[in-house]
Amino acid sequence: MCEAILLLLALLSDPAALLARADASHDAFSEGVIRLRVVVNERGEKPVENLMDLFIQGTDKSLCVFREGKQKGRKILTVGDRVWLIVPGASRAVPVSKTQRLMGSASFGDIAKLRFADEYDGTLRTGETGVVLDLKAKKKGSAYPTAVLWIDPASGRAERLRLFLASGKPAKEVAFTEYGDKGRLHAMEIRDLLAAAGDNVTSLLFESYEPKAVDPASFNPEGARAVP
Repeated sequence: MCEAILLLLALLSDPAALLARADASHDAFSEGVIRLRVVVNERGEKPVENLMDLFIQGTDKSLCVFREGKQKGRKILTVGDRVWLIVPGASRAVPVSKTQRLMGSASFGDIAKLRFADEYDGTLRTGETGVVLDLKAKKKGSAYPTAVLWIDPASGRAERLRLFLASGKPAKEVAFTEYGDKGRLHAMEIRDLLAAAGDNVTSLLFESYEPKAVDPASFNPEGARAVP
């Protein structure tokens, strides 16, 4: 118990270490495929469920492939700050603007693979009963230049995240609701604060993690079109 308290006190003096510890649930999986069950609940509409595979390589490359429903076969490719939408039968991938990226599937795909230590610098809030960090994006042009992160002091895991637009307006509220084997994230909820008075909520269930090498060609627009 005393060792845990001493560790916490040491971490509190180093916000970067707190962020790195909160990233541990992601860092154990740096390349491979994550299967996600996604349920979108929009106010006044029936819930929409979808299954998708998220191919990951490093911290800045991902390819999201929809496996069910009306979106089946669609893909969202992310490489660094660039995003493309790939539609079955289309002759080319369509670049996604920063504004479009803040909405829908591109948005929660970004959040699902977010690495706090890579994206943000943190400042510890004083006078809080728990561990709360104010975050500022390291790179200019970030979709969410500022954020607030709540961390469980016992485990060091992320509990809640609020993301803000450049205007200072709150955009997303994220709850990290469950962690599974090896401390990996198992479930999260993303609340859209920009629409329907915050009543639109997307639930993500991380059904499986499959570590494996992913063909680098999968992360360019032409190569991504060929991914089954």
